[in-house]
This record gives sequence, structure tokens and C-alpha cells, in this order.
Amino acid sequence: MGNRNSIIDSEIYGDNMKLKLIISSYNLDFGGIEKSLINMVNSLDAKKYDITLVLENKEGVFLKDINKNIKVIEYHPSNTNNKIIDKVINLFKRVSWILKHHNKYDVSICYATYSLSSNFIARSSSKKRLFYIHSNYYEVYNHDESKVLDFFDKRNLDDYSKIVFVSNESRESFLKLYPKYEKNSFVINNIVNITEILNLAKEECKIPLTNKYIGVFVGRLEEKSKKITRIVGLAKNCNKDYGFLIIGDGPDKDYLSKIIKDNKLKNIVMMGSQKNPYKYIARSNFLILTSDYEGNPVVFNEAIILNKPILTTINTSDNEIEINNNFGIVCSPNELQSNLNKIIKFKSKKLDFNDINSNRISKIERLIDDVYEED
Repeated sequence: MGNRNSIIDSEIYGDNMKLKLIISSYNLDFGGIEKSLINMVNSLDAKKYDITLVLENKEGVFLKDINKNIKVIEYHPSNTNNKIIDKVINLFKRVSWILKHHNKYDVSICYATYSLSSNFIARSSSKKRLFYIHSNYYEVYNHDESKVLDFFDKRNLDDYSKIVFVSNESRESFLKLYPKYEKNSFVINNIVNITEILNLAKEECKIPLTNKYIGVFVGRLEEKSKKITRIVGLAKNCNKDYGFLIIGDGPDKDYLSKIIKDNKLKNIVMMGSQKNPYKYIARSNFLILTSDYEGNPVVFNEAIILNKPILTTINTSDNEIEINNNFGIVCSPNELQSNLNKIIKFKSKKLDFNDINSNRISKIERLIDDVYEED
């Protein structure tokens, strides 16, 4: 194989010298994982890596944002009501993929934790593999260890040499069940596009509320994990100084709309999906996230960059950023109301996010290179 370090560190790269990197995920629609994926692939050194992105569904609002040097292809498994036909079609697709791509790449990354198709792509396309975990699955499965074990056992983690988590809390809960992966697991929070966030935040917009203080939620409208009804409850019970914007789409959109309408709430507005949520964050007083569990939300980074304090019910951190007391208030759900007055007076810690971004990119590239160098 030769000493790849001399190639990686070289100032001059030819196409034949680049590491062939394949990254598999689900799609590029509106969402934190999808935005993080875009930011990561666009930030990786194009002189060092020849990148192929494989999507289960080649679609989404962020698809057009991918750098032109990155190849994007689709591997879409059949999913109809006829299980027999699906099995036949998918067997054919798997065999076709293996014949064309088996171990043709230097390193593979399974980016979508939940996607079995992404897992197959990563495991079949390279002998050197890296796996991403974006959420705290111990919390996702309500502390049911058997369900967590079943979930990860189906992901064939022994086939991966490195595992990346986006928060310390996710890694810690995972290692309680899988201590054998401790030495091969790492925490690297999501990369953000700082220039894009700051530029888009300057766009003009009108806040459809006249309240003195505005809290904004940005994310998927999915009640099971996000608990957005807690924000509705705040809107119902707080004084008239406070208003709330709900930005995003998801399966519980109609459910939430009905609750707001039935309660005749004038101080909470559902904005739907917004390609540019930053202009609303920039004109709000604070970000609010009332989830029961998350990995490490991208929107936290975005709020920090826009110097907006965070009111949240989840405690999440990496080795560089911890929200509570530094960039906002972490509290229990029943303490949200009492912390409204505190969050509008909160002064966030100052930090250089460019340095943090550079550190995260360097960590990812070192992991990729280390995975390649392993015997």
C-alpha cells in the first residue's frame, strides 16, 4: 500500500493520489443531519479526497448546495406493499452494487445512523469504514436496553474501525452498553457554514408577531422527541410580552396547528419550512428547544454564531462547547416558564467559531486518514 502520509501531507495532489472517499446517507431534505452532511462534505479538502456521496433518495432542498467536485449518486431500495417483489428487486440491486463498487473506495462513511441501506453501501464499498451516530439512542428507546442493543446489533458495528458521536452524552450512554468500542469512539460536533449563516441572517424579513420578546424554534415537527407542545404550553400560560415562532415541517404539523387554533393563541405562529431560518433567529431574542432527547442540534451552533441565547431542556456538549451557563440555560420542562425572564437577560460567552470549525474539520480528516492507514 505504501506510506500514504507522504501523499496526504504533500503540497501537490494529483487525482490518482487522492483518497477515494464514499459517504452514504438518506437524503438532503430540510434537517439538522442533512445540513451537517452538506457542511462536512463541502469542507473536506478537495485536494486530498475524491468524494462520492450516495443517497437513498437523491432529493432535498440542500441538494443544489453540494460542491461541484462531489459526485452524487442514488441507491434507492424498493419499498412497496409487495414484500416478495421488494426482496427480489433489492437482491438484484445489492448484487449489482457489489459487482460495480465492491471495495473500490479507500474509505467509506456511513453517515445516516438509522439507514440500513447506507450501512450496506459503506460496508460493501470499502474495507476501511467509519460510522456516525447522531442521536442518543438510549433516550430514543426510553432507556430500553434490549431495543438499543437490537438497533445497533443490526448496524454491524464490528465492521467499522471508528465511530463518531456528535455529543459526549450520546457517546457515554452508548458505551454503557458497548464498552468494547471505547478506544475507537470519538466526539466531533457538527461543522457549520459560518459565512453562509452570517450573510443569510442579514436578509430582510418581517416577524409576524408584535410581542416584546420573541423565542424561535427551528427543527422537525415531531412531537415524540421534540415535545413542541411544551412551547405551545408556554405560549398559552406566559404573559403577553412573549411570542414564539415555530420554523420547520414534519409529521405533527397539522396536530400542532390544531392545538394552536383550538386554544386561539395569537402569540405563537407556525412558519413552515424556511430555507433561511437565520434571518428569523437573528431577529429573535432567544432560541428555544424543548426536546426530551437529541444528539447535539446544529441549530445550537447556529444560535451561538448569531449570538442568541438558548433555552433548552436537553443537556448536550462536546469537548469545545457546553450550553448551560455559557450559551444559555438548560432546565427541566417544568422550569421553562420561570426561566423566560432569565433567558432574555442572558449574556452568552464569546468565542471564535472559526477556530472551532477548523478544529472539527481537522479531527474528521485525521480520522479518515487514520482509518485508511490501519492494517
